[in-house]
Amino acid sequence: MRGKPSLHRQKMRPNSIRKIMVEATQYEDVISLQIGEPEVDTAAHIVAAGQLAMAQGYTHYTSNAGLPELREAIAGRMKRKYDIDISPARIVVTSGAVSALHTILLALIDSGEEVLIPDPGYPNYEGMLIIQHAESVYYKTDAERQYIPDMQDIESKITPATKAIIVNSPCNPTGAVYAWKVWEELLQLAERHDLFVISDEIYDELVYEGEVCCPLQVRPDLAHRIVSVNGFSKGYAMTGWRLGYMIVPEQLIELTWKLLEPTTTCAAEFTQKAGIAALTGDQTHIEEERLRYKHKRDRACTLLTQYGIPHSRPQGAFYIMADVSATGRTSEPFALELLHRHQVIVAPGEGFGPAGLYSVRICFAGKLEQLEEGIHRLGRYYGELTGRSSEVLGKSTLL
Repeated sequence: MRGKPSLHRQKMRPNSIRKIMVEATQYEDVISLQIGEPEVDTAAHIVAAGQLAMAQGYTHYTSNAGLPELREAIAGRMKRKYDIDISPARIVVTSGAVSALHTILLALIDSGEEVLIPDPGYPNYEGMLIIQHAESVYYKTDAERQYIPDMQDIESKITPATKAIIVNSPCNPTGAVYAWKVWEELLQLAERHDLFVISDEIYDELVYEGEVCCPLQVRPDLAHRIVSVNGFSKGYAMTGWRLGYMIVPEQLIELTWKLLEPTTTCAAEFTQKAGIAALTGDQTHIEEERLRYKHKRDRACTLLTQYGIPHSRPQGAFYIMADVSATGRTSEPFALELLHRHQVIVAPGEGFGPAGLYSVRICFAGKLEQLEEGIHRLGRYYGELTGRSSEVLGKSTLL
């Protein structure tokens, strides 16, 4: 109707992370354990490259697919990290990995078609599909299986309308890392049912245990049905630069270029120049930061265990899913009470899918002292709600 906003797009749920961030603005001093923002600033040599690019006039449009030299540098990274040869022609640069995900879904999915998404999983998957009148179908992952999906469960969700499956490893919000064998099974399933696989690899520099692999490495013969999505936000601490990319099958190259034109057109030119410096310059800061994250992961899990809070030890990314069902609260009321009573922000798990109803996501990307104090406050509050005495603290509850 005239004068009214889109009825369909009003179905989108508000992002639970952003929602609680707004709620927290009423407090001057809060401990933030909810958003996936690296503690460190972008490395100096990357910043310098961006500044130099602006000074030299690299402030104009590029081709929809991005600067050729950046696409070549991305291909070089895939060779170094995964020992696979990717033609730069198949690489499309975007304004962040979110833009890549949105664009590839536009390229693949028609109105009414279905896409399998992980539960719990990144909330924007569902939002993107709502925007284009497509259907989200959750496939289950749970703590008992270390958040690795059950192939039989996935197969039971496939219908004639299913077009693709989104896979996120390392995973937000669970930290699960899919081993080579898991990828083999997933790709066999996709081949059997003629599905596209959209692989969200944004956390692939943050693996602490397990195999570092990607689907294009596992089954190069299925490159015609695999889309690899990545970006610079997490591994290179470049969240605000908004620079991502995707590796697409040859048959989708022209279509993705066309779809970028009326959406974001292209990533900023000087940002792309900074991306070249990120990929071709010093890489030691990445490993240093990964080790810092691993230390903070270990410390966070130790404290959660001491407070008797069930959780699954993540193998990658920088998130922990903590089970708060023993408090009798679902995730959003628990998170809001924790904020208002103790000024600690965690992400309500229900925002990541039905499986997160009784969990909260803790991000350990920030400063160690803030992480420790935040978990101490969370643990004491958990104890108040559950009536746990000091005698039980320290009992291992790792799942």
